[in-house]
Amino acid sequence: MTDTSNLDAAEIKPRDYQLRIVDYITKHNGIIYLPTGSGKTYVAILALKRFSKDMDKAVENGGKRALFICNTVELSRQQAVAVKRYTNLKVGLYLGENGVDDWTRGQWTDEIRDHQVLVGTAQVILDLFTQRHLNLNSISIVIIDECHHGTGHHPFHEFMRLFLCVDRNIALPRVVGLTGVLIKGNEIKQVAKKLKELETTYRGNIITVSDTIEMENVMLHSTKPKEFLLTYPNQIQVLKVVESIRSQIERFFKTLEYMDIGIQPVRRSKSLQNQRDPQKKGTLKTMFNDFLFQLQEYGIYAGSIAIVSLTVEFEVKRRQAETLSLKLMHRTAISLCESIRHALVQKLRDLLDDEEEPDDKTNNAETIMNFSTPKVQQFLLYLKKTFAYKDPKDICCLVFVERRYTCKCIYGLLLNFIDSTPELRNVLTPQFMVGRNTIAPDFESILDRKWQKSAIQQFREGTANLMICSSVLEEGIDVQACNYVLILDPIKTFNMYVQTKGRARSKDASFVLFSSELDKVKISQQISQYREAHADISAYLKERVLERTEPEMYEISEHFHESLPHFINEFGAVLLPSNALILLHRYCQTMPSDAFGFVIPWINLVEEEESIRLFGHFAKGKKVISVKLPLNSSLKDTIYSDPMDCVKTAKLSAAFKTCKLLYEIGELNERFLPKTIRERVAAIADVHFEHWKKYGDDVTATKQHDEKFRTYKTDCPAEFFDARPRVGEVCYAYEIFLEPKFERCDYTDHMYINLQTPRNYALLLRNKLPRLAEMPLFSNQGKLHVRVADNPLEVVIEESDQLELLHHFHGMVFRDMLKIWQPFFVLDRRSKENSYLVVPLTLNENQQKCIDWHLVSKFQRLPQVKKFSVLQRKQQPAPRPEDLEGKIVTQWYANYEEKRMLVTKVHRELTPLSLMEGSNQEKSYYEFTMSKYSNHIGDVVHKDQFLIEVRELTEQLNFYVQQRGKSSAQSKARAKVILIPELCYNFEFPGDLWIKLIFLPSILRRLDFLLHAESLRKRFNTYLGLQQLPLNSANYCPKPIEIDWSLKRNVDTLGNAIPTDDVEEPRSLLEPMPTKCVETAMENLKITDFENPWQEYMEPVDLSRKIMNAYPVELDYYYKFTMGQVARLDKVEFKDKEYWAETQFHMPKGNIYEYRTPAKAGDNLRALMPAIPTVRGSVNTLPILQKTISKEHITPAEQADFLTAITSSASADVYDMERFEMLGDSFLKLSATLYLANKYPDWNEGTLTQVKSKLVSNRNLLYCLSETDIPRKISNILFTPRYTWIPPSVSLPHNVLSLWNEKPELAQLVGPHNLRDLALGEEESLIKGNCSDLNYRNFIDGCQSNLYSHHARSDFSTEVNFCVGLAKIADKVVADTLEALLGVIVKSYGLQHAFRMLEYFGICRADIGKPLTQLLDLKLSGEKMRANVNTTEIDGFLINHTHLEQNLGYTFKDRGYLLQALTHPSYPTNRITGCYQELEFIGDAILDFLISAYIFENNTKMNPGALTDLRSALVNNTTLACICVRHKLHYFILSENALLSESISKFVQFQESQRHRVTNHVRILLEEADIIQSTSLELDDEVDMRELKEALNAIDSKPSTPPKGDFNMSMNVDVPKALGDVLEALIAAIYLDCRDLQRTWEVIFNLFEPELKEFTRNVPINPIRQISEHKLANPVFSSPVIDQDKVMISCQFTCMEKSIKVYGFGNNKSQAKLAAAKHALQKLSKCDA
Repeated sequence: MTDTSNLDAAEIKPRDYQLRIVDYITKHNGIIYLPTGSGKTYVAILALKRFSKDMDKAVENGGKRALFICNTVELSRQQAVAVKRYTNLKVGLYLGENGVDDWTRGQWTDEIRDHQVLVGTAQVILDLFTQRHLNLNSISIVIIDECHHGTGHHPFHEFMRLFLCVDRNIALPRVVGLTGVLIKGNEIKQVAKKLKELETTYRGNIITVSDTIEMENVMLHSTKPKEFLLTYPNQIQVLKVVESIRSQIERFFKTLEYMDIGIQPVRRSKSLQNQRDPQKKGTLKTMFNDFLFQLQEYGIYAGSIAIVSLTVEFEVKRRQAETLSLKLMHRTAISLCESIRHALVQKLRDLLDDEEEPDDKTNNAETIMNFSTPKVQQFLLYLKKTFAYKDPKDICCLVFVERRYTCKCIYGLLLNFIDSTPELRNVLTPQFMVGRNTIAPDFESILDRKWQKSAIQQFREGTANLMICSSVLEEGIDVQACNYVLILDPIKTFNMYVQTKGRARSKDASFVLFSSELDKVKISQQISQYREAHADISAYLKERVLERTEPEMYEISEHFHESLPHFINEFGAVLLPSNALILLHRYCQTMPSDAFGFVIPWINLVEEEESIRLFGHFAKGKKVISVKLPLNSSLKDTIYSDPMDCVKTAKLSAAFKTCKLLYEIGELNERFLPKTIRERVAAIADVHFEHWKKYGDDVTATKQHDEKFRTYKTDCPAEFFDARPRVGEVCYAYEIFLEPKFERCDYTDHMYINLQTPRNYALLLRNKLPRLAEMPLFSNQGKLHVRVADNPLEVVIEESDQLELLHHFHGMVFRDMLKIWQPFFVLDRRSKENSYLVVPLTLNENQQKCIDWHLVSKFQRLPQVKKFSVLQRKQQPAPRPEDLEGKIVTQWYANYEEKRMLVTKVHRELTPLSLMEGSNQEKSYYEFTMSKYSNHIGDVVHKDQFLIEVRELTEQLNFYVQQRGKSSAQSKARAKVILIPELCYNFEFPGDLWIKLIFLPSILRRLDFLLHAESLRKRFNTYLGLQQLPLNSANYCPKPIEIDWSLKRNVDTLGNAIPTDDVEEPRSLLEPMPTKCVETAMENLKITDFENPWQEYMEPVDLSRKIMNAYPVELDYYYKFTMGQVARLDKVEFKDKEYWAETQFHMPKGNIYEYRTPAKAGDNLRALMPAIPTVRGSVNTLPILQKTISKEHITPAEQADFLTAITSSASADVYDMERFEMLGDSFLKLSATLYLANKYPDWNEGTLTQVKSKLVSNRNLLYCLSETDIPRKISNILFTPRYTWIPPSVSLPHNVLSLWNEKPELAQLVGPHNLRDLALGEEESLIKGNCSDLNYRNFIDGCQSNLYSHHARSDFSTEVNFCVGLAKIADKVVADTLEALLGVIVKSYGLQHAFRMLEYFGICRADIGKPLTQLLDLKLSGEKMRANVNTTEIDGFLINHTHLEQNLGYTFKDRGYLLQALTHPSYPTNRITGCYQELEFIGDAILDFLISAYIFENNTKMNPGALTDLRSALVNNTTLACICVRHKLHYFILSENALLSESISKFVQFQESQRHRVTNHVRILLEEADIIQSTSLELDDEVDMRELKEALNAIDSKPSTPPKGDFNMSMNVDVPKALGDVLEALIAAIYLDCRDLQRTWEVIFNLFEPELKEFTRNVPINPIRQISEHKLANPVFSSPVIDQDKVMISCQFTCMEKSIKVYGFGNNKSQAKLAAAKHALQKLSKCDA
C-alpha cells in the first residue's frame, strides 16, 4: 500500500500537508494515516532525511542508523528501492530468504557499518535486536510500513515490546507507523478501542491532515471513483456432467483415506515460520476442492481450463515425490484429472455441428458464453459493452478475484474470448498476477517472481491493459492510476474495500462490484457499513486532530503485559517467549542427521490426569504441553510448560522453558542462538589447540594458510657434531665393510674381488657410534650389503701435521676423486656439523688394521692427467706390467676428464700389433687406435709391449635403487676394453679403494638418518619406559634395513634414483552393465522392473483385473502366495532352484565373488536367502592386538622402522613412510575418537566429528610435531650428491656462512651464481676456510645487485639451502611423519603405548587420574541414561534379536548397546538409550583401525597407494551398506521414516540383482555425502545463478525436479547412509559389550571376509582415478565453489561424443570431487552399456 507511484512524477515537490506531517514527526512519535495514493512513502523519506544526523558515524562512536520495517518480502524490496532512489543514504535490504538468519556477528557488524538505512522484513529486524547485533539507542528512527498488522504476536508488536526491555534513561528512537487503513480485516465494530490500542502499541498518535481545506487537498491526490453494483441472475440448474464430476472426486477422496503413504516428516522452512506441507493428502484435497469451486463459480468452460492447470501441478508433484507410494498417489490423481478433462471437453463439443472438428474449435465466443455461469456472462458482457472498439491506451483495468487459481482460469478464458470477439480483439490485452505461497527460495518461486515482475512491468507500460489479480495487489504493489476496478468475487473485508477502491485513482474512474440478485441487499448493506466505518475513523481522527497527549507509560506497559515475562541474559540479549518456538526448531536443525532423519522437537499435549499429577489441582482445566528434544540433544529430560489457559500459550511456555535450559547448559550462545560447531571448537581451542597460536594460526579460522612449505634447520646427529679428531686424544675409526650379494661371474668378477679386499675406509671421529643397521645398496652388478663395524679401532694422532695430512686426504677424496666439490667449498676445521674424516685402513705387518699413512701422504692431491708427446715417450722407459695391475688409469688422448678405468688383467701374450677380436678382426690394435686417434697420438713408440684389459668405472653416485631391466650403464660395465699401456695415464691409486669410494656418499648420507632414527628409538623407548626390556637394552642389535619391494622407483641412465611419480599400471574399467540392471539402478523405476524371483506359472491370478470371476481357491492361493507359503506346495517343480526360506534373516552362503557375469544375476535371484549360516572359521589374532594385551608379544621398534618413518617418498629411497603413515593415520583417528568421546560425553556426534577432524588434521599434526625437533630429522630430498649434498668436514667459507645468522635478509638474496662467482683460490679453500676481503665484498655487492637484475624476486632457496643446513619441507610431509612414527609404535608396542605417545606429541592431554592408556575403557553418556532400566524394557524394542545376533556372530551381554546401535534419530519412542550416532562415531574409528591393521600386516607386497585405496574401498559407506544388507541387519533398524525404509528397500533390491557383491556398479552409487548440500543456496558472487541452476538441473536430468535442498535430497540417494552407520554402531556396541578388540575383530572379519579376500586380490580403483583413466571420457574437474560450508565441484566429460557436465557436492573438496566422479561414471556406465 505504499505508493511509490506518485514519486515517479517528474517534479517531486512535497505537498503542504506532507511537510506539516513531517514537522510533527520530527517532534513526536506518530502513525501516519493517509489514504491510498496520497504519498505516505514520500513522507517517510522526508522523515528519514530529517533524522539522518550522525548516520555517517560508526555505531561505536555514537553513530545512528534508521530502520524501515515491512510486512512482506515484496514490500521490503519496493521500499528499499524507493529509499535508494530518493535519498543519498546507503540502504541495506535484509530478507529471511537471503539466509540472514545464519549470519555471524561479524557479518552483521559489517552490514551495520556499511549501511545507514536497514530495510527488512519484521522477523529479521526483530532478531537483529533480540540477538544484540544492534541496540535501540543506536537507532534514530524506525519506520513501520503497513503498521496496522501490529497486533497479537506479530513481529511488529514484538519489536515494540523491546522498548520495555531497555533502561528507562536510554534515548529511544522515533517511531513512525505508515498505514492507509487503520484496522485489520473486518474489525469495524469497536473502532475507537482498536485505534487506541494501535496508538498505544506504537507509542504515538494517529496523525492525518487537520482542516477541511487540506482534506479536500488530500482528496485531490486520493481516490473518489464512481461506484456501480452490477447484478446477475442466480444460477439454478446444475448440469449432469458437473454432478458426475463431483461424485468422482468424492470417491477419490474416500480411496485417498485408505492409501498408506507412510509417516510424512514435518518439514519447516528455514525461518520455521511455516511448515512445508507435510499433509500430502490434504494438498490434493485442497487442489480438487479449488477446482470444484472454479467449476461451480465460473462454469464448465473455466473448469476445462482449471483442470489442465491441476494436471500440470500434479505431474510436477509426482516427479518430486520422494517415495513410490507418493508417486502412486499423484499418478492416481492425474488419471482422475484426465477423465474429468475428457468429460468437460465432451460437454463443450455439444455446440459443434461436426463430430470430426478438433477440440480447439470449442474456443469461440459462443461456446464460452454458453458454458459460463451468469456471473461470468455478465462480466464478459460488461467488458464488451464498455470497451468495444476503444483506444487500448485509454484503458487501465484491474479485475480482482478471490483465489489464485481463478486468475489463471479467467486469464485463459479471456484470451480465447477476446480473440473470438472482434469488438475487443485489438483493444484488451490481459495479464494476471498471483501471490506467492512459498517461503523457501526454490527455483520455482524465483521464476514466479520473475514472471510476476514482467507481468506488472507490461501493465505499467501499458502493453497489457487488463490485469486479473488475487488479493496480492491489495497491499503495496505499485500500479499506476487505474480507471476501471472490477470486483468479480464478493469483497470479504473492510480493508479489501478500502484498498481495491484506492486503486481506482484516475479522474473518472469506475469501481464496479458484481453481485448475484440474491446477495444484492446484503452487499449494499455491507458497503454502507464500510462507508460508515470510514466515517467513524475520520470522526475519531477529527476529534483528535488537535495537539493531543501521547499514550502514557502506564498504558503502554499495561498493553504489553504478558503472562510470560521475557528473559534477558548478562550480555543483554533478549529471549522473547514468542520467539522461543522458532528457536527450538532452529536448535534441532543443528543436530546431526542423515538425509532422512528430520530432527524436530516432539511437542505433545499432556493428558489432564498426568498434568494434575505434575502440578496438582491447580492444573485442572488448564493445558500443559511437554517438549522432548531429539535423541542426540544433550538435554535428555522431558520439559513441561506451566499450566496455561490455551494450548498456544502453553506451547510458548514449554518452548521458552526449554530454551532457557538449553541456554543454561551451554547449548545456546550468548545471543540465544544454537551454538555453532565453530563456537564449540573455539571454546575448547585453549585446551587442545593452544599451540596453534604460536604459529599465527587459529583453529576456528576457515582460511587455510597459503604456505604449503616451511623451511627447517636440518639437524646433525649428535654423534657427528663436534667430532673432529684432536691431537693426542683417543679417537675412533669405524671401518665400513661392503659385502657383495650378487652372483660371481665373468662380468661381475672384478667387483666381487675388489669389494672384499682387506683395505677399507673408516670414519674417524671423537665420539662413539651406536650399533647401526646393515644397509642394502645396488651397483650395476647387483645388490651389496654395507655395515659399519660395531667396535671401532682406537687411534691416537700424535702430531698436528698428521691431522692436516688426514684432512687434506679427506678433501682430495671428495674433490679430486669423487668430484663432489663446488668452487665455493672450503675444508672446515671448526668441528661443528658432520666434522668427521674419511681415512683409509690397511693391514700392518702383524695383520692388524691401521691407518694407511703411506697412501695418505702420497695422495694429498690426485695427480693431474698429462699428455706425452712421441719424443717424451721415447725418452721414458717402457711401462711395467706390475705397475699397472689393479690400478686406476685413463686414456690421456680421449675423454680423460671423465673416464676412470680399473685394470683388471695384464695381457702379456698380446702386443699392439696383435689382431683384434670381434667386429674389427682384420685390424690390429695399433691400426685401429691410429685410425681413430693418430692426430692425438702421433705414433706408438713401444710396439712390442704388453696390452691391458680395463673396465670402465661408473659415474653413478646414488646407489639406493635397484635397476630394473638392462641399462646403458650396465652394458657399459659389461664391455671389455683392451688398451695400449703407453697411451694410458696411471693414477697409481689402488683400484679396490677407488671402487669402495664410489659407494661412500650413499653410505654417509644414510648413516646420517640412521643415527637420527636411532636417537628417536632411544627417546621413545625411554619415554614409554621400555628401555629396560631385554630387547631394547644396551645389547640391542638392529635388524638390517628392509627393502619395500612394493614401492615403484625409477633410475636414470646411469642408475641414480630419480624423483618418484606415482607409476600406476592402467586397469580395466567398468565392465558394461546389462542394460536392464543399469536402468534399474540409475532411475527410480517401478519395482516391477526387477526380474521376478519366481517361476511364471506360480504367479496367482491378477485379482484386481478379474475381480468378477475369482474363486475362493484363487483368493486363498493369492493370499498364501503373497504370504510366501506357496513354495511348500510346490517343492517338486522347484527342485532345481533354491526355494523360499523360512525367515527373511538368512544370509547368502559360499563365496559370493565366484566369477559369473552379472547378466545371469537375474536368473537365480532368490526372493529370500538360503537358510544355512556361513560356517565361521577361527580368525587369526592381529599381532597389534596381541601386543596391546601383554608385554611378552612386544617386539622392539626397529631402528630401520624409525628410519622408514622419517623418510618421505620424495627422497626416492627403497623405503618410505607411507605404509606406516596409513597405520598411524587410522590409529590417530581411533585415539582421537576415544579421547573425545571420553572427555565430552555430552556432545553430539556432529560436534565430536568436527573437533576430531581438527585434532587429526594435518595442520594440527604439523604444529604438534613442530614443537619437537623431529621435522629437522626428516629425509625429504632426492640424493644427488653433486648438487644437493655437502660432504663431511666441508662447508661454505666461514665469513659467508655467518651471513645466515647475522644478516638473514641479505642471505635471502644469495643465489647459486653468486656463490660460483666466489672462485676461491687453493689457499682460501684448503687452508684458511675464509674468503679474502676483496672476494667477500664483491660477493656482497653481487648479492645486493640481484634485487635490480633479472634475478629480482627469485627464490633460490632450493639451490642454496643444502649448503647452509636448511631444508624446505611440505607441511603434509611433516604431518605424515608424525602419523608414521605413531604407526611404528603401534606396530611394535601395541595400542596402550601408542596412546601415551599422543601425550608426547601433545595431540591429546590426559586428565588427572585418567591416563591415556585407559582410553579403551570409555563410558558412554547413553549408559548413564539407562543405568536403572531393566532388560525387559530394552527387549520390548528388540524384536527377534536372536536372529540378528546369529547373523552378526555375536551374542550381547548387555542388550542396551544393541538397542542403541539400532535406533535411528527419527525414532522418538526409544528414550532409554538415545540413537546410534554416538556409537557410530566410535564404531567408525574402531572399524577403520582394525581393517587398517589387518591390511597393513597382510599385504606387504601392495604399494602404499593401493593400500589406501584398499582401505577406503573396504570401509566406505557403500561397502558397509552392502555388508549390512547382506547380513540382513537392515530389518532391525528402528526408524519411523517412510522415505528411509523405501530407500533401503530400493538398495536391497539392487544388491540382490548384484548377488550381494560390492561390484563396480555398486561403488558408483551415490551416497548421501555426495549429494547433501545446504538448504538455502546462498547465491554468492562466487556462484553465479546460471552455474547453480545448471548444477541443480544436472543433478537430476529430469527438468522438473526441484532443487536438492534438504527437501529433496533423499531422491538421489542410492545408498542410505543409515545402513553403514548402523553397521559401525553395531561394531562399537560389540566392543563396548565385550571390551575385547580381538573378539570385535573376529566379528568384523567374518562380516567382511568376502570383501577382504576379493578386494585384496583386485583392489577397486577410486572413482576419480577410474574416470581419469577412462579411454574416452577426458574429464575436467572445475575448481571448487564454496557455499557456506558445502563445496561444489563440476566435472565435464565426453560421453557418446557429447560433452556432459555433472556436479558433486560434499563437505570438503575431496568429497565433492568424488561425488562428481561417481556421477560421471554413472552416466558413462549407461552409455557403455
